[in-house]
This record gives sequence, C-alpha cells and structure tokens, in this order.
Amino acid sequence: MKVSLEDLKQSKEGLLKFDFEDTPEGIDLVRPAKASLVVKMIGGGFVNVSGAVEAEINAVCDNCLKNFVYKVESDVDETYVEKTLYDEYKGEVEIKDNFFAEDLNGADEIDLTDLMYQSLILSIPNKLVCDINCNGDEEINKYIKRELQDPRLEVFKTIKTEKDN
Repeated sequence: MKVSLEDLKQSKEGLLKFDFEDTPEGIDLVRPAKASLVVKMIGGGFVNVSGAVEAEINAVCDNCLKNFVYKVESDVDETYVEKTLYDEYKGEVEIKDNFFAEDLNGADEIDLTDLMYQSLILSIPNKLVCDINCNGDEEINKYIKRELQDPRLEVFKTIKTEKDN
C-alpha cells in the first residue's frame, strides 16, 4: 500500500489514517499482517508515519528445531523529509540529536508495505524459541557441546584464598 504525498497535502488537517492488511514479501506469514498507521504532515516538508503493526510468522525454534507460530508486534514512528536536505547525501539524515528523517529523494509517495516489512523484521529477535523453557531436543543436544571450558583456565582452580586456609 502506498500513500501519495499529494493526497496527504489535500487532506483535512494534513492527516490520513490507514487500517489495512498486507503480505510483505520476504516474511513467512501465517495470515496477512495488520497495520494501523497515521500519516501526518508535520511542517517544514516533513511527514511522520506512526502507529503499530502486528503479524504472526511461521518460525523454527533455535533450540529444538520444531515449527511454531511467533507473534510479532511493533510500534512505528518514522519521519520522512519531502525535499532533499543535502544534495551530497542520500538516505537517512540526523536532523538533531536522536531525530532521524528518511529522505524521499523526490518520490511522491510513501510505501507503507515496505515500512511494515522493516518494522516487522526489526522486531524479530535474533534467537527464536518455541517456549521460554525449551531445552532443545535430545537428539540435537547430543551433538552440542554444553560445557565450554578453556583448559588454560584450569590453573585458577588451584589458587588458594584466605577462606581456604
């Protein structure tokens, strides 16, 4: 789904609300992802997109390798700048401390599906587990070395402290 900057400028109060479902490519979704977004002109050529996206993805547990469904929820707060701020720099620009704006590079629309994709991907943890108490599968665990001890550190076991005396 894309929102036209011209439609945004012509809207009442420079504000458009979107509640939609979409299936961004590159994510194995159980069903289409849902988004509730507000696109708003904030002056000075800036456009802010805020709201939330949520989806259920098909995942594989990193511990036991079983398939499960993982629910992803993400808040969205992205700012775009309509006109190029710096001719020599294209991309994301820090306007002031902790305020970033994505340069639209002359584009006349914002791709909300791409924003949905980015928000979901960044909200997926590095390690996915089916259950907080998942210890893995016995067949897999026999191939994993659990005890990681460096033999060079064995010397520290022989150190005596005041308590040992």
